[in-house]
Amino acid sequence: MTRRHRLLHVVMKMDQAGSAGYVVATLVTTPILMLISPLRTVMWLVGLVLGVSGLALGLLGFLMAWGLTVSMARGEEIPERILRSVRMVPSRLPKA
Repeated sequence: MTRRHRLLHVVMKMDQAGSAGYVVATLVTTPILMLISPLRTVMWLVGLVLGVSGLALGLLGFLMAWGLTVSMARGEEIPERILRSVRMVPSRLPKA
C-alpha cells in the first residue's frame, strides 16, 4: 500500500469515528444544555466545543473527498481492503 493510500485510510477511519462520536456527543449534550440553560458561560463553552468539533469533522470529510478524487483522477485503484475496513459490511446477508 502506498503512503498516499495509507493516509487516505487514516482520514477515512477518523471521519467515520468522528461522525459517530459527534452524533453521540450532540445527543448527550442537548438534554444537558436544557438543564443548564441559566448558566450562560457553560452553554457558550459547550457550544464552542461542539462547533469546533463540527468544523474538524467537516475538514476530515473534505480531506477524504479530496483524497478519493485525486486517487481516481490519477487512475489509481483504491485497495478493496481499505474500503471494506471503513464500511460496515455484514458478514452474512439476511435471507429473504
